[in-house]
Amino acid sequence: MIEVQLFTQSNEKTILTFDNNVLEYFYGTVNGETKRYHVGQIKSIELATDNSGKHTLVMSTKFHTRREQVADKALGKTKELVAEVQRAMQSTPFVLDHVP
Repeated sequence: MIEVQLFTQSNEKTILTFDNNVLEYFYGTVNGETKRYHVGQIKSIELATDNSGKHTLVMSTKFHTRREQVADKALGKTKELVAEVQRAMQSTPFVLDHVP
């Protein structure tokens, strides 16, 4: 399992975990929101850096895209998480991106 806190300066203080099949977002909001995605639902995941050096984790499914700011000190662990999710996406026999 990989676990990383992306950014501690925002209100949400988002934590991501990945356990070989499921990418889970935990938000530090009042309602304790979480989001879960099986690797078969994920179309792409990448770490983007803009011209000013700010890092963003971008994860897309068929229906939406999530963007999360990544602190410099979380960059190494976030790169590990992205690589693990990408490996799992390539090896999963499941593709869950269709409309029922």
